[in-house]
This record gives sequence, C-alpha cells and structure tokens, in this order.
Amino acid sequence: MDLQKVREELLKKRAEIIESLSNNNSEDLNEKTGVDDAADIVASELSRETLYKLSQAERETLFLIDIALKKIESGTYGVCEECGATIGEKRLQAIPWVRLCIECSQNEETIKAFSSRNEDISYYHIIPDTFQEEEDNKNIPE
Repeated sequence: MDLQKVREELLKKRAEIIESLSNNNSEDLNEKTGVDDAADIVASELSRETLYKLSQAERETLFLIDIALKKIESGTYGVCEECGATIGEKRLQAIPWVRLCIECSQNEETIKAFSSRNEDISYYHIIPDTFQEEEDNKNIPE
C-alpha cells in the first residue's frame, strides 16, 4: 500500500471537511433575522438541526482522519486498534480513516445495538400493579 498516496487522500478529505464546516458556520452567521411565522421557524430549526448533525459527523471524521495521519507517521497505520490484526487493504481504500478490522467493527456495532436496545427498557413497568389494587380496595366500603 502506498502510504504517501493514502496520506494525500486523507489530507484532501480533511481540507474538504474543514471547508464544509466553515461554510456551514458562515451560513449560520448569515441567517436572516426578523419576524417569521411558525412554519418558517420550524423549517429553520429542522435545517439547523440537520446541519448540526452533519457537521458533528464531519467533526468525528476529521478527528479520525487526524488519528490516521498520526498512525502513518508512527508506522501503525492499517493495524486494528482492538485486536492488533492487519486491516484489509480494500477496507482501508474504502475508508482510509478506519480504526478497526471488519470483525472488531461488527462486534462494536453489535454491542452498540444491544446497549441502545437496553436503554429503551422502561424500568417503571417492573413494579406490579398490586399497590394500586390495594389502594382501590381500601376505598371500597364493606
């Protein structure tokens, strides 16, 4: 693998992201001010939220690109951070800033999916309804 070519691609992608982030920031500064109706306000908020999410993803990619560039310098580029195995060349060509091999990446996704599913469990439904039934029975005249 030609590390110089990879480095150039990473630097190019980094420059694109920085330009995109600066364009998003300038658009936020140039937003019109004045009286808007409710629909305009909602549309503006949705647009701002979408830009925020996009720029957050871009910031994360920028961070990963910086890590990949440091790995090239240190000679550890292409090594999985989790298991230490060599990351496949095709995977690195597709996502040059990737940190994990396919197997470790799949394991990480499984863990994320499982933990997000567990966050949805409502702990309030664990308590049985017997307390409410006891209260109802107290109020019934004998």
